Amino acid sequence: MYTLSGISTSLRLRKARVLLDQVKRAIENAEGTAARAALHRNHSLIGGRHAATTFSEVITGRLDESLSHEHASSALQELSHSLRHSALSPTGWFVLENLSRAVGCFGASHSFGEQARSLIRSRRPKNDRQRAELFLAHLYSRDLGGATQTWHTRAPASHTAAFWADAGHLLWLLTKGQHGEPDFVGAGSWRTTLEGRAVVAMGPAPSGLSAAGLDDALVARVIAPGVTGWPSGDALGGRCDLAYANSDSTKWFVAHEERTRLSEFTFVCFRTSSWKAMELDNGRTARNHKALMPMPVDKTNMVPLIAWDALHVPGVTLTVAGTTFFASRTAYTAHDVRLKEDRGGHTDQRGSTGIRFERCLSFSSHNVSAHHTLMSLLAEAGALDFDPEGTAVVALSSEEYLHELDALYGVDAV
Repeated sequence: MYTLSGISTSLRLRKARVLLDQVKRAIENAEGTAARAALHRNHSLIGGRHAATTFSEVITGRLDESLSHEHASSALQELSHSLRHSALSPTGWFVLENLSRAVGCFGASHSFGEQARSLIRSRRPKNDRQRAELFLAHLYSRDLGGATQTWHTRAPASHTAAFWADAGHLLWLLTKGQHGEPDFVGAGSWRTTLEGRAVVAMGPAPSGLSAAGLDDALVARVIAPGVTGWPSGDALGGRCDLAYANSDSTKWFVAHEERTRLSEFTFVCFRTSSWKAMELDNGRTARNHKALMPMPVDKTNMVPLIAWDALHVPGVTLTVAGTTFFASRTAYTAHDVRLKEDRGGHTDQRGSTGIRFERCLSFSSHNVSAHHTLMSLLAEAGALDFDPEGTAVVALSSEEYLHELDALYGVDAV
């Protein structure tokens, strides 16, 4: 554990997690007063009382609709500029980035993340945890040279060894084997099934994917409450060999004893090990990329998780389809809309049940721009291919992508 400004990194991260949870809960419940109280209690984490006041005013204004998206974004951009020469830590910058997205100001959030990465890249790492942070700062700045150089200076310790295994595998993919170190899955039925095969990771959005030549491909899809089958008329004939479930979906499947239905897939791959309560013969815990997210609080998106998991098997030819990282008006086909029992029914095709800022809050928690960058880099390296819709989105810069989310979700507080 190392210290920054006299505060341990682990303590700073705990404070960040608490603050994010409190403010996001306040936004979800439209409680501007609660958000203001949380921000002012933790003002030192986000740049001081002025920053806490500014952010409180933005959140309150967005909640009561007295502040337009344009004016809220301008206020946040001015805040970022005013904090440039402050003693704000990288964690503080990332918290401001995250909270900007929670109220739908995606474009304005970009400068906060840029400041965090710039600060990390400007300092000399004092230990291996800071080297891991530096690797990620280079990665999400699209600086593979810097990431490669950092990789070669690593000194893995017990708390960083798993990170460097993931970082090495990613770097190996991004440099076509010139740097890094592959970390392929060991022998077993999973590797035997996938090795040397074509795999299509089919997301929930509409896709113009041509099925030509994909008759023998393995199809991976995301399953969720109410979504365990697809129409035979879709691009891949409704096929699903490899089913993937996130943590919340897994809990639902366990609670509803869906063992029989899930046994029909070749493999069911879960984000966490809680699936073991179902005692599925075809179940497994997927490789995930959480360690490669910029902040430990960032959650993983499922289509990138499918890609990361499949790319740990040698010889896989991967095509990603049915995802635009939400940069399109239809994020879910009619057959892929999610069942949200705790919120009264199914979502619409944007993924919303009608609660204001619902999708913005989700996107902030999942760090959508990091996932966009990660998948864009893999595509540029030839590690995977996209369908036409995905190809167009990963060609966008991070800033362009975030402005797309502004137009589709942020302005209307979806």
